[in-house]
Amino acid sequence: MIDELILKLETQGYNHAEAKSLSQRLAAAEIIREQLLCWLETDVETDCRYEEFSVFALMRERGFTYPNALNTIAWLYRNPEAARKALASGTDRITRGER
Repeated sequence: MIDELILKLETQGYNHAEAKSLSQRLAAAEIIREQLLCWLETDVETDCRYEEFSVFALMRERGFTYPNALNTIAWLYRNPEAARKALASGTDRITRGER
């Protein structure tokens, strides 16, 4: 699955290092597995919620890409305190190419 994810992310503008890193995090996250597989197999973006956060809201309100929104939901599930702090501070606004 990781190789397929890397290729898909690269076609969406991620460089190889970004695609590899994000692919590993996405593939390891059970909470988003269904949405990730749907996106890989059909290119359909489906929503996923964790508490008050949703993939579609992160995309709409914060400008996240679909993969980054999925990753954020997984991060909220895995480490809610750190993820909430980052989301509240605005550091979640970093986009591809910005460091």
